[in-house]
Amino acid sequence: MYKAEKSGDSFYDVVYEANIPEKHILRRISKVINWGRLKRYLKKYYYDRGRDAHNPLMMFKLLVLQFLYDISDRQLEESSRDRISFRWFVGLGPLDEPPDHTAYCRFRDRLGPETIKRLFDDIVKQAYEKRMILDRLSVVDSTDIEAKVNTYKMNEKAKEYKEDDPTKKSPDPDARYGYKNKKKPFFGYKCHMGMDGDTRIITTLDASAGNVADTEYFDRVHDPNADGVTADKGYDSEDNYEMIEDEGQRAAIIPKRLKGRKRGHITNRYPDAGDQQYYRRTKRKRPRIEPKFNEMKNAHGMWRARYWGLAKMRVQVFLTGIVVNLKRMVTLMFDMSVWKMSEARCAQR
Repeated sequence: MYKAEKSGDSFYDVVYEANIPEKHILRRISKVINWGRLKRYLKKYYYDRGRDAHNPLMMFKLLVLQFLYDISDRQLEESSRDRISFRWFVGLGPLDEPPDHTAYCRFRDRLGPETIKRLFDDIVKQAYEKRMILDRLSVVDSTDIEAKVNTYKMNEKAKEYKEDDPTKKSPDPDARYGYKNKKKPFFGYKCHMGMDGDTRIITTLDASAGNVADTEYFDRVHDPNADGVTADKGYDSEDNYEMIEDEGQRAAIIPKRLKGRKRGHITNRYPDAGDQQYYRRTKRKRPRIEPKFNEMKNAHGMWRARYWGLAKMRVQVFLTGIVVNLKRMVTLMFDMSVWKMSEARCAQR
């Protein structure tokens, strides 16, 4: 049984109002979506018996804070004790006891990746409802994520046990070797993502082991509602073009060069002159997804896995996606020049 949320004004509201500026990022994040809608995904994990548990919506908001500020469970516990903005955002009174750091791990495990994905999808749906996703173009790409593993020790241990495959001696059973390019290997995972090309809100997300080809996840992350799709040559496959055609979309995937030829790959893939013109105009928007990956990695810690295992990697990816989407929605809602531009483009559709 979880503790009910407090309702009504209190003496402490005056303290919060005086100390948290109106333009504070947490005040704006609290307004950008309907947080009450998310309760339906959280309540079922608590039962009406036993000792009172922490409110599930409060716990989820604490996870949002953790990934927003890229802090550990212990740092989150400390911050929820002494940062007044944290306490206000999650609904803690100045004298309320925050959750212990061990509670966050249990809560994440209880929800699991599928429930957190539903929370991510609901926030995306709210962005649709606010006309913050225009669906003119879906930009698809992936990025690498380092495993939480000392690869030197892993390889040394494999040599000690005369193991040909060093990943069998890894503490992370799901991480695998992949390649950023032909000369740059990495050990870990991939984040696969689809993003609205105009408003730059992430519409779809998933994670895989590092050795999975990008094209295998195209069906999971491309937005079937968008008018067109663009991606790099890693997604250039007949199956993907057929999928795009079946969805009634236009393709602007960068084609691979023909073997032994420097030219002809574009006209070979896009024989129609209109399709060629659309491809050349649209492919310029593909790099817009790179700053989003940069934000997720450098501002929110997604350059490296926090946990071991693919299931927990997916939890990290979805929570990071939630955080960067909330930040982007704040920009669209409170930066009127961007918001008016979005509304004008929606009117043109």
